[in-house]
Amino acid sequence: MMIFSNRQQKTYRLLTCMALGLFATYTMATSVSGQERWLAQSNYGLMFHYEAFKNHSSKSYNQTIDSFDVVRFAEAVESSQADYIIFVVGQHWGRYCAPNSAYEKLLGVPNGTWTSKRDLIMEIGQELARRDIRLILYMTARAPMRHYKIIAAMGDALPTINGKPAGPEINPLSHPRKVKGFVRSENQPPNPTFLKNWGDVCGEWSRRYGKLVSGWWFDGYKMEMKNAYEGLKKEKHNIDTWVTAVRSGNPAAELAFNAGAHPILSLCTQGKLCPHQTFTAGENHDFRQKTKKGFGNALTPHNFPAPEGVIWHLLLPISEGWGAGEQSRFDLKTLRDRIGQINSEGGVVTLDVPIAPSGSIPPQVLAVLQEVGKELNK
Repeated sequence: MMIFSNRQQKTYRLLTCMALGLFATYTMATSVSGQERWLAQSNYGLMFHYEAFKNHSSKSYNQTIDSFDVVRFAEAVESSQADYIIFVVGQHWGRYCAPNSAYEKLLGVPNGTWTSKRDLIMEIGQELARRDIRLILYMTARAPMRHYKIIAAMGDALPTINGKPAGPEINPLSHPRKVKGFVRSENQPPNPTFLKNWGDVCGEWSRRYGKLVSGWWFDGYKMEMKNAYEGLKKEKHNIDTWVTAVRSGNPAAELAFNAGAHPILSLCTQGKLCPHQTFTAGENHDFRQKTKKGFGNALTPHNFPAPEGVIWHLLLPISEGWGAGEQSRFDLKTLRDRIGQINSEGGVVTLDVPIAPSGSIPPQVLAVLQEVGKELNK
């Protein structure tokens, strides 16, 4: 496999994107012209599972968010020569590192209870924009699953046991192996009420941040949600209206939907999870396919092609796990060669990077990223 220079890769990908822009037909809020497909012209990015807010009181949570040094964080990202970052606004813990009046109203709580008083996302977006680094937001496609009361407040499908609401005394993240007949919220179709509410929540952030946010990466978009798409179209509030709200601040935002860490799902080898998908979620744990016997084929656009018009994107942790570790588990040559090959085939790679509550990156990990950036931009 020939590895092209960075300039050749970007030229190739720009021409490819322009061609896709001519031949791919997008409708409604999914319109993204070839000239705006910035992601396909990127080499690599970084993801940050900023979950310093878990297991906190409202007071300690806000103190933690306030400790984040945005300038130092942006300087570290810039030193890695990453083209973009994916930043976690919040996961299933129900807390978010940015204010959101729609969410606060639905929960019936003031700002600073489940949302931070500091708008960390705005500050990060502005600081990255000064450095010409793109920002993609991570959000869940469903209501925070760790809290029964929040699921109910969002109007999402409640966890069930044999088809009946499980009740708040049962862990919403339980499993049929532990509770017979149990079904999680995300393993049920979403309903119009939830999609309206989630559109209000996501839409508020989208309009506030505008073009500071260049994309969204939605986790937990399971097959049940995909299968519900057509049936929901007859409803006033559906997946289309939710996505329209997501893109209300930036109609050209790239979108990924994730159903799990498996090439068939994360790389969409059997078609898009959502009709609005513009890049693959790509969640995996290595640069190779994991099999029962170990590892299989290399995860590349050639071996696992994405649907037409969808940018091929691979996401994996550089260290011990999602948001965890102190050093890289890959050497520089492996990272350079793997990312280089994927780039040469028109794909892009995101490395999930550990991050402290203050926003600092482990020194050993940052040192490797800095070398990777130099190698990819020669």
